[in-house]
Amino acid sequence: MIVLGIHMGHDAAVTVLVDGRVQSLIERERRTRIKHAAIATMDDIDAALADAGISIKDVDRIAVTTTQNWPFLFVEPEKFSFVYAPDDAADVVTGIKVAGTMTGTWADWAKTMAGQAERGRTRLRNFQTFPDTKDLFGQLSGERPVDPSEPESEVLFTQQFPYFPRPWAQSLRSEQIRPAARALYAKTGWRDLTIGAFHIPILAKIHGRRIPGAVIPHHLAHAATAFYGSDAETAAVITHDGGQGNSVYGHTGGLYCFGEGNKLHPIWFNFGTGGNMYRRVADACGLKGMGGPGKLMGLSPYGTPRFHNDSWIGSAGDLEARHPTDPDSIPVALYEKAWPYVRAALATEREAGIRHPVPSGDPLLAFSKDLAASIQQSFEAQTLAMAHQIRGLADDLGLETDTLCLTGGCALNCPANSRVWRESAFGSVFVPPTCDDSRLAIGGAFYLAHTLFDEPRATQGAATCGSAYLGRRITPTEVLAAVSAADDMVVEDDLDCAEAAAADLVEGRIIGWYEGRSEIGPRALGHRSVVADPRRSDSWRRVNLVKNREQWRPLAPAVLVERAPEWFEGAPAVSPHMLFTATVTRDDIPAITHVDRSARVQTVDETCGGFRDLVVAFERMTGVPVVMNTSLNGRGEPIVESPEEAITMFRNSELDVLYLDGHRLTRAGT
Repeated sequence: MIVLGIHMGHDAAVTVLVDGRVQSLIERERRTRIKHAAIATMDDIDAALADAGISIKDVDRIAVTTTQNWPFLFVEPEKFSFVYAPDDAADVVTGIKVAGTMTGTWADWAKTMAGQAERGRTRLRNFQTFPDTKDLFGQLSGERPVDPSEPESEVLFTQQFPYFPRPWAQSLRSEQIRPAARALYAKTGWRDLTIGAFHIPILAKIHGRRIPGAVIPHHLAHAATAFYGSDAETAAVITHDGGQGNSVYGHTGGLYCFGEGNKLHPIWFNFGTGGNMYRRVADACGLKGMGGPGKLMGLSPYGTPRFHNDSWIGSAGDLEARHPTDPDSIPVALYEKAWPYVRAALATEREAGIRHPVPSGDPLLAFSKDLAASIQQSFEAQTLAMAHQIRGLADDLGLETDTLCLTGGCALNCPANSRVWRESAFGSVFVPPTCDDSRLAIGGAFYLAHTLFDEPRATQGAATCGSAYLGRRITPTEVLAAVSAADDMVVEDDLDCAEAAAADLVEGRIIGWYEGRSEIGPRALGHRSVVADPRRSDSWRRVNLVKNREQWRPLAPAVLVERAPEWFEGAPAVSPHMLFTATVTRDDIPAITHVDRSARVQTVDETCGGFRDLVVAFERMTGVPVVMNTSLNGRGEPIVESPEEAITMFRNSELDVLYLDGHRLTRAGT
């Protein structure tokens, strides 16, 4: 089966899945050069098909997903659009009445959505401040039809999980969820109740061809990226991001799921609160925007968690009971905004005789650093509590598994992942290399192919770096053309790049390393990397200057997988995707050792290609099997994709050398 997967929210992307294997993934931000670019378009679809060598005529089904509360926008509806079509798409499972626990029909729901198109327009206009969306949303002309039953409507309203078992909707305290699940599934087993009940059948039109398919809810697509990417036969799955609970857009907070063989079963909404609160605290510390939470994670080791207390751990139901909304607060549910957490910290300061009228917005003041440390500890405890809860659900409901998958944007929090690995009752913890929204296109395609159509799974290489190298294929012709056009560069061709690059590192040079297909997602894993000598303490400062980043932000080590236990502890021995934090056990590598002796480790295996050869050569010269590795991009930019972009970054940065798919480039006159 060939499935076209499309994610139409922020971090938009398009994938082609052939017999369970990802043949291409085109991330829109890599094409537009605007970070977190939104709204997949026909150009993205064409690029994904071309990269996979597939014609639209070959596609069997389409799977679509979006960011939680984003309606769908069709920029060129005459070329690409879809309608909700329970009749026309009957071969995509449409039954939703199961054991009397769900109500309504798809026809009823589609009729309701037909009256919401103008609301969708309004909602989309609210996102015009989001990167790259202003021009797209400016095309909402008002001249095209907005009735989603029309084949060329430009806006289609949606809801997350329009149908689900009634008990899931309750805002339960944490201790109530397991008894409620036992009661529900005692009547109807979870294997029967949760298959084919949650997607939305659609009929798409792409380049004039009608293709049946389904909209897959955001968190179900997240869960599918993790379970099917894990290569595990069974797994418990937690999805967790910045969603804000229930609204007119449906449930957007997070899921507990079980994976078993080909099937993925949603079990319960988890009503997680940590992700949204974490982002709001980042805002309060002056770390705004989509990258704020990642910066907050790096800031937290500089502070003391004196504002943390256990009353901030738990589901939305727990927090609503413990912290009634302050009358001076923004009048929304507690777990939607972090100001209650910030106000509690300010109150603690006032009691100690220290006055902060409002959060300063300066991340390097003591208050901000301590607030960062506190929310980090609260977030870790929240994530660990969820891991304990799903372990209990699995035991209660008869899922035998030793594997836990974490996914959603919150799974980018490496210290929390590591605590779950160390302290939960799971022997294996898997986080996909793109646990953020950039992999949702793949997750939707996985779910449709395997859960809905029972297609056999394919091995994904979960334990290797190679599973992340899914970016656009770059031809030797493209590389040669880019190198030939760089007439301000000195180019060397006939050399052993790994040996030469290792020698450059030993000499103290900061290099750019570019090879093959790029890594998907936000972490550089050796195909689009800035690399430096970790033994030199000044490499930290110099690389942050190259990338124009805040000087206090940490940088990561890449270590030969077989040597990792000699240099790091407290994290999985195999960590190919830089998603766990370990403790540095040696003093030889100060440039990648954070203030609390932590490091976000990438283990380097044979699938890394020339990058592994570089690390091997560096070890041979120095005795250290570790290099400093960060992404090849400038401040606020996506990771570079094309050879031309790599040369442009080299030209405009303080990098000393660029290795470009077998070519060594330096500036003329240096």
